[in-house]
Amino acid sequence: MPSMEGRCVVFYVCMLLLLSPSSEAKLGRLAPMRASSRNSLTHSPSHSIGSNAIYRRRNRPLALRSRTNRRATELDYGEGFDDMTGNARFDETWIKMFKNKDRIRCPFWRRRAVDTLETVLAVARFILARHKRLDVQPVRTSGSKTYGLAIADIKGILEEDFKERNYYVTGKLSRRIYADNCYFDSPDPDTPVTGLRKYVDAISHLFDHKTSKVQLLDIKVLDDRRIAAKWRLEGTLMLPWRPKFKAYTGCTLYTLDDRGLVARHEEKWSISALDAFVSTVFPEWPFAAPSAPPYAELLRMKGHGAPDFPVV
Repeated sequence: MPSMEGRCVVFYVCMLLLLSPSSEAKLGRLAPMRASSRNSLTHSPSHSIGSNAIYRRRNRPLALRSRTNRRATELDYGEGFDDMTGNARFDETWIKMFKNKDRIRCPFWRRRAVDTLETVLAVARFILARHKRLDVQPVRTSGSKTYGLAIADIKGILEEDFKERNYYVTGKLSRRIYADNCYFDSPDPDTPVTGLRKYVDAISHLFDHKTSKVQLLDIKVLDDRRIAAKWRLEGTLMLPWRPKFKAYTGCTLYTLDDRGLVARHEEKWSISALDAFVSTVFPEWPFAAPSAPPYAELLRMKGHGAPDFPVV
């Protein structure tokens, strides 16, 4: 499989071809023709469609026009993309290409260039999310910490992260109870990974936040340093074509260190990693395990249909 650097090179070449001076010259020559076509359409009394379009655009509600203008400003100045991949080389190249789009004079092709760049950014985010072990950034601090909490209080915070912040999908977890060098492991072949910020940056770009959800089945304290949570996850991957993945259950074991912070975050799944990823492309492949039952049904099942960690 090509390395991350190899994939980035492919992206760079595609973008350079799109935004190269020769391409700009060819695309720019289309602008006068398109402009004259628009003028003849909108200024001719015999073409009411163009006139109506201008009327509707000018008479849109002010709030809608403001949102549209603000989005156009963000795209024109490269704003609104501050949430990048974390790979400095890729981010700098992407921003440079984004700014170079203004050299394309034809509005239609300039918009196509923006769409392409946005797609490249979405794919790059997903690749980095999938390859969490890549040395994208060192372990960094992630804000102030709350030390010495009772384990029952930590359990309550974790429960809120599941139910109120959907943290397995959004990455919005309570960082104050996690060690900056927390160790994250799961059946995913791209784990383990060390570093809270690296994990959060990855998980927040892995799933579509609008169509994905994690549902807490059970959470309990095992002993004075360990908490176990069972959950059900389903949704859509954050790729341009939005492939869905089948619902599955899992169990997460949280282990505290001497300071009372979560130092280990380890998962077990009800399906294999191979099944999880192949099923996004071939949902009915011969060796696929069935999808997890609905949430309400799992709540009635013994063990909630999720794997367990051995109690030692």
